[in-house]
Amino acid sequence: MDRRRDRVLAYETMLCHQTTVIAPGFQALLHEHHLDSVEAVYQCSAGDIITRSGSTEVRRITLGSGAQSETLFIKKYWVNKPSQLWRGMFRGTFFGCSKVRREYANLARLRDMGLDAPARVAFGEERKAGWLVRSYLISQGVPAPTTLHQFIRDQLSALCGEEARQARQALIENLALSTRRLHEHHFVHHDYFWRNILLNGLSLEHFFLIDAHKGRIWHSWSDGHARACDLASLDAPAPYFFRRAERLRFFLRYRNHRRLDDQDKALIRESLRLAAPMRENQLRRVMGSGAARQP
Repeated sequence: MDRRRDRVLAYETMLCHQTTVIAPGFQALLHEHHLDSVEAVYQCSAGDIITRSGSTEVRRITLGSGAQSETLFIKKYWVNKPSQLWRGMFRGTFFGCSKVRREYANLARLRDMGLDAPARVAFGEERKAGWLVRSYLISQGVPAPTTLHQFIRDQLSALCGEEARQARQALIENLALSTRRLHEHHFVHHDYFWRNILLNGLSLEHFFLIDAHKGRIWHSWSDGHARACDLASLDAPAPYFFRRAERLRFFLRYRNHRRLDDQDKALIRESLRLAAPMRENQLRRVMGSGAARQP
């Protein structure tokens, strides 16, 4: 765990307050490339736009060149209309922590637990009269990022014979172990969909978690339902790509059990109940998604 402190930069006028927090190890890099303030980040037009909507943008940039280059992902949020402020009033736009602040903290928490997640780089917020109007998160890029749904849809389905059997077995085994480690730390992602799990190229050794702003630590008394939510998100599109026996093998490996006990059966029933209304939508997302994205 890096004991160096984040660098906090603040700019304030009578009604406007801007805060930028930069993780240790990235302070010189962002300063050199003029990305150490809210204004600078929002003026940045370098790199490629990965996704963009009316009030969000994810941009990939590469700083430096050659072996010293660093790929970063910048996720930006902004407000277009007052209704956005009211809808998120108790979720960070006025009260509580913003999405970027929560995700910045969760990326560090996951890595401190020994789990796979991109390194946090910085986050920034701009508030006017206390209302959050702009915010951003910068994270380090995963080399050759491939979303789990892209791997399953495009790569796994193209294999056949023994090669397909080995790849499917490795995916089930390693993803089950990764999910078990996540939940053994009482951390629940709450957005544990295939699109939010990244591979390094076609390697099944690591599963990097992104979009972790909803993640939190749950106490043991509420773990059952919380874990079922994650398992349901993971299982939602699974029946279209994996046999029932493979899904059961995943669950047994996740629980580290040879046979189902009563607690296992209850967890499966709850997971299937939560997954049922998500299946059609998640299948559309998997089949309609393009290239891998990150932050």
